[in-house]
Amino acid sequence: MQITRRWHSHFLRCVAAATLVLLALPAARAGDWFYSVRPHDNIWTLSGHYLKPGISWQKLQAYNKIADPHHLPPGSRLRIPVAWLRVQPAKATVAAVNGDAKAWLPGQPTAVAVTAGMQLGYGARIDTGAHASLTLEFADGSHVLMQGDSELQLDRMSAYGNTGMADTHLRLQRGRIFNAVTPMPGNDAHFTVQTPSAISSVRGTHFRVAAGASQSQTEVLKGRVDVGGSHRHVQVNHGSGVAVANGKRPGRVQRLLPAPALDCPAQAITRIGYALGWPALSGARHYRLQIAPDTRFETLLLNRVTGALPHASLPDLPNGHYALRVRGIDADGLEGLDATCPVHAAMHPQPPLVQAPQANGKARHPRPDFRWSESSEAASYSWQLASDAQFTHLLAERPQLTGDHLRAPQALPLGRYYWRIASRDRHGQLGPYTDALPFDRVAPPPAPSVGAPTRSGNELT
Repeated sequence: MQITRRWHSHFLRCVAAATLVLLALPAARAGDWFYSVRPHDNIWTLSGHYLKPGISWQKLQAYNKIADPHHLPPGSRLRIPVAWLRVQPAKATVAAVNGDAKAWLPGQPTAVAVTAGMQLGYGARIDTGAHASLTLEFADGSHVLMQGDSELQLDRMSAYGNTGMADTHLRLQRGRIFNAVTPMPGNDAHFTVQTPSAISSVRGTHFRVAAGASQSQTEVLKGRVDVGGSHRHVQVNHGSGVAVANGKRPGRVQRLLPAPALDCPAQAITRIGYALGWPALSGARHYRLQIAPDTRFETLLLNRVTGALPHASLPDLPNGHYALRVRGIDADGLEGLDATCPVHAAMHPQPPLVQAPQANGKARHPRPDFRWSESSEAASYSWQLASDAQFTHLLAERPQLTGDHLRAPQALPLGRYYWRIASRDRHGQLGPYTDALPFDRVAPPPAPSVGAPTRSGNELT
């Protein structure tokens, strides 16, 4: 019984001590940035490194209730109000670019070509051509993807010391951008996109902004965005969007269209114009198809708006692996959630154009002549003849042909056959075969019969 009382008394003392420690810690406040103390840190060097002029180290000491400024325990955390942090101009870096993009820099009369690695300061204006795209990386790690035919002004870019936080204000005059914004604390750290009709402001989210001739759209994919126009603000949560007409208040916040159920290609795509399909989305007026070199979508190789029909043909792509995404567009121009597919293109070298025998043609010669037009991508050709459309029963094969024709190696009995041909490039890479081309080996027509001549007067008939 005495042991139990001693244990109970010891437990109460521990709880009381823990409570005093918790009370001594500075209360968590909105707008604080946290710094993890490292070995050999002291409050004087930290104050000089992070605090703006006029904010003394004593204020930082008092704010964090530091009893001994000479000894900061490694691993402990200091809270610094964002408003106290040193502010300096920041730059945006061009992480990737594809196509024709130009930048107008302050003080320069002519535009310069945008290149990967270029740094752009506040006041720079960027234009992308119709088929161009680029990604900007900002001081806080946020990224912006500019699509084609867009104009973006870098209005304000400030960094809070070496904290990784930034205050970024962009002006989208026309076009469309996607923003992946790093979460930031504090009222002074934020990311804002302004269009002619609205302002979208966040502190960490993924969202798109579009600026057209008469209205703008904001679509939120992650987090929450504050959208304002004509003295009215609305909160737009993830999976929702809002359209704002020029000079008007934001419209009704509405759910974005769901991602289409893409029929992703299971095999490598070997044909230019491959038909990609998906079930129609209720409420979709159009669809947007985008293809990028990888799943980061830092640049776009294709950015196309299709019609209302739920399908699209894929363009000619160099051999390789790509990422593809499709989303629906509603009547207000709001673009929905993305459906993404990996794509493997193996279209090259393209097969030559077949001349004879054509599909379902007839060959009367026992050894038919196969002809094609030579391909500029080909150094040689691979020709095959089979008795079935799947080419499981090969009758003849020539894997290293040159020229534009071939006589069948042997006489073919009457019947149906299939042939195909593929190009091989100068590196030995074999491209896709043509479709199986059926033809019939038929007997030549009988020779016309000639009867015995007859005499009629002085003439033979």
